[in-house]
Amino acid sequence: MKKKLTFSVKEYWERIDHYLTAVLQSLSRSRIEKLIKNRQVTLNGAVLLRKSQEIFPGDRIVVEIISEEQSVYAPSRPLQKLFEDEWLLVIDKPSGLTVHPGAGEKQETVLDIFRFHYPQISAMADQERPGIVHRLDKDTSGVLILAKSEEALERMQELFQEREMQKTYLALVKGRLRFLNGTIDLPLGRSLKHRARFEVVGEDREDRRDAVTDFSVIRAFEKFSYVRLMPHTGRTHQLRVHLAHFGNPVLGDILYGNRKQLELPRLALHAYQIEFVHPFTGNGIRVTSPLPADLRRYIMDGFKAR
Repeated sequence: MKKKLTFSVKEYWERIDHYLTAVLQSLSRSRIEKLIKNRQVTLNGAVLLRKSQEIFPGDRIVVEIISEEQSVYAPSRPLQKLFEDEWLLVIDKPSGLTVHPGAGEKQETVLDIFRFHYPQISAMADQERPGIVHRLDKDTSGVLILAKSEEALERMQELFQEREMQKTYLALVKGRLRFLNGTIDLPLGRSLKHRARFEVVGEDREDRRDAVTDFSVIRAFEKFSYVRLMPHTGRTHQLRVHLAHFGNPVLGDILYGNRKQLELPRLALHAYQIEFVHPFTGNGIRVTSPLPADLRRYIMDGFKAR
């Protein structure tokens, strides 16, 4: 069974595939590309040959879809909301869920679920990561901010760029730290040996970027420590690299820790709290995500072993 969907373009779009991704929420980007490749899309009566074709107000697009082949997306899980208003959505991201698709990424992401429930974000200029204010590593859990409009996205990203966001993380790390509290001020750069990793670098590296982290030990156990971390900068893997550099990698970190001794089946790093001044209301906002149950259980086991 076939059906035809007709769209009348209201505004200029740089690429027709981006437009179709925005208006056909139930179809994946790869599915839309396949429709174009199979000559199932026409533009003003002519078969569309290029997915990068510009479109203008008044253009008429017809998409022919074979219903049996159509794959309708439905989220496998809800978004755990911590705060929401007309501009922002703050969620509690679980460990193991990627924020947005990467190269070759086929698993469900936060963006997939967000786009399903808030389809208006697909009209944003950034079609790759609409509404994504910042990111957390796939295996990091906790507070994540999403923007529901273009203006909200821009204003929140400005707060991050100007370092007006106060972020607090909780982590379980290997062993005991040398000091109970302090500041780690060591620049980072991409590893020259392992491109997926980052490392502390010297002044001779042109790609070095400042990275500053405050830390304090909440409780030290025999084999691990429970620590609070407050980054002043937002470098990729910053907390994980800083801790591993001093021999205290985050438990469960297969990238910077000991691969042969995984103390936890997940990365024991949690985005606990974020504080900022709301860019529209001027109110002070503090959003907190409780430490996940699996990490709490590990801490309780540490008490029992004392």
